[in-house]
Amino acid sequence: MTGRWAVTLLTAAGALVAGLAAQSAGAPLASLAWALLAGIGLSLMLRGFGLRIVGMLLVALAVGGVVWGVQSAQWVPVAGFAVAGVAALGFIAWGPGWRLRQRREREVQVDYWKAMDEGDDPTDEQGSHPGDKSG
Repeated sequence: MTGRWAVTLLTAAGALVAGLAAQSAGAPLASLAWALLAGIGLSLMLRGFGLRIVGMLLVALAVGGVVWGVQSAQWVPVAGFAVAGVAALGFIAWGPGWRLRQRREREVQVDYWKAMDEGDDPTDEQGSHPGDKSG
């Protein structure tokens, strides 16, 4: 679960649970959850180091929500903020590498048409692979 969408959806789910639970309880804690959701929306527009900075801000908002929720005894929002905070750590840890990882995955993919143009058979079961000139 180190992909961008998994981290984003888990963080958003935690923030949404915290926001809806705090809103239904009438707690001012809901504004912090909506700010967390807005930060997640901002993270979708960023790449690289900026994503790491927004991740740090999201973790800080989530920790603030946990502390405020514990002080006001709002336990469901505390759980939502905790999930969002742990998931937002993914923005810090893996966020800047997501773009490079996608580029590497695209480079590893085999171009079967190019392999056939070079005379290789990519469907051959005898060990001949595209780009393998030994066979």
